[in-house]
Amino acid sequence: MSASVSAVAATSFKRFAWTQTIISRFVARRTIIAAAFWALLFGVFVASKSAGYAAAYPSAVARAKLAVSFGNNIGLSALFGAPHAINTVAGFTVWNTLNVMVIVGGIWALMTATKALRGEEESGRWELLLSGQTTARRACLNALAGLASGLLVMYAVAAIAFIVIGKIHSVDFSASAGLFFALAAMSGAAIFMAVGALTAELMPTRSQAAGLAAAIFGFFFVIRAVADITTLHWLLWITPLGWIEKLQPLYGSRPIWLIPIASLILALSVLTVLIAQRDLGDSVFADRGAAKSHLRLLNSSLGMSFRLTRSKAIAWLVAIAFGATFFGLLTKSAVSAFSGSSSIQNRLQSIVHATQSTGALVFLGVVFYLLMLLIMAMAASSISGIREDESEGFLDNLLVRGVSRMRWLLSRVFLGIITIVVAGLLISSGVGLGLIHQSFGISFSLLLQSGLNAIVPALFVFGVGIMALGFLPRLASAIAYAVIAWSFLISIVSSGINLNHWISDTSILQHMALAPAANPTWNTNLIIVAVSLVFIIIGALRFNSRDLQGE
Repeated sequence: MSASVSAVAATSFKRFAWTQTIISRFVARRTIIAAAFWALLFGVFVASKSAGYAAAYPSAVARAKLAVSFGNNIGLSALFGAPHAINTVAGFTVWNTLNVMVIVGGIWALMTATKALRGEEESGRWELLLSGQTTARRACLNALAGLASGLLVMYAVAAIAFIVIGKIHSVDFSASAGLFFALAAMSGAAIFMAVGALTAELMPTRSQAAGLAAAIFGFFFVIRAVADITTLHWLLWITPLGWIEKLQPLYGSRPIWLIPIASLILALSVLTVLIAQRDLGDSVFADRGAAKSHLRLLNSSLGMSFRLTRSKAIAWLVAIAFGATFFGLLTKSAVSAFSGSSSIQNRLQSIVHATQSTGALVFLGVVFYLLMLLIMAMAASSISGIREDESEGFLDNLLVRGVSRMRWLLSRVFLGIITIVVAGLLISSGVGLGLIHQSFGISFSLLLQSGLNAIVPALFVFGVGIMALGFLPRLASAIAYAVIAWSFLISIVSSGINLNHWISDTSILQHMALAPAANPTWNTNLIIVAVSLVFIIIGALRFNSRDLQGE
């Protein structure tokens, strides 16, 4: 009898202990897949850059010329960090990829952390979880454990990928170097996941938490850039991005800098858990308790949609305009960096598929390509916003009144398309503004054509997202971002490997001429725009007839 009671007690205890990890398992499931995807993408990115460098610059003389050309370029140092040992495969790989992976991983991490904590609390799920056998601090600790599991998967996948890359004969770095390189690449994600978790406790809404975390990220990035392009190198000591740069993986590993990185992550995590013992819905910086109400723009579906989306759209457009102007200002220094190296010019010309363009046009072709990706991300973000209104139940409040489904969706579609077009115009204007005093003789009409060319893939992403919203609403946002990720992945791989055209044609970027380095193919662009409009129509008709679906 006592044995039976003991068995029942042991089983009950196991079940109780298992329930204590339900939050960490929930967060882990929502984090691991994305973490593995980004790690694989980082692996492809590093493979392309390292193997491409080894193939393009096989001799010591060619690599020395490259080092001289890029070594003192202020613009490239601001973007990628100060170059070290870039006359070697290891040094060039780290310089050309590490900061990019840190930036991408950091942005993904802070968005993921704010969603897992403040986002879940806003949606009401946190309240359901805290009604069980747990406390606010324990729940927060579980959420951090779930996020950490995603980082572990990210590190494991990236480490395996980097070790495999190191076995390539022309690349040739050791397994231990690959492990340390993966650790350095994931450090940015770990730091800004902790930053995002802390801001989620500080701010009253997820958007404010993400905004604060992004502002902190931008502040650290500016300090790192200033340190790398001026004589104020000591600034690297006070920014986490500087600590990561000082790790110098592959060519001169300095693991001592892992100490401040790990200490910062631990301190932020402990502070997050301590603050978590608060009332549900509360925050350190409280939201305004009351605000003067006004009804402007609420007399129509279009006006209301504009009012709800304007802040986010303006933020995107300001970032795009700033980036375009920044790259425009860098044109002269960038052109001078590779003007003396025919191998660099040939490499850039192969990227933009233009062999007769001048150095400035080739560089601007790369610039417009990068900004094209940014507009595509903005289009996918618009799809996320449309889907969120439905999944969170906001749309229900409108549809029970005199607002039709089709009118609401078409108003969001209209604003999304207008925002994309304005982004294209801002790219042209920003780059033109940066080129005013650089005497390259590039007309604004050419830049305007390039800006209009850059919005075509974004319209395609938007069309795919609307069609997915009609048929697979829960996957609409993921599908829109997947189009971008797949297109970018194929673009990277195809720059170093001859892919079968059936595979390369699945990338929307492969169908785009990178103006102004190459003339836009307007016939192709019109076909893509027409297909995008068909997708929008099909998705809207399907949305108008299906049931609303929550999260």
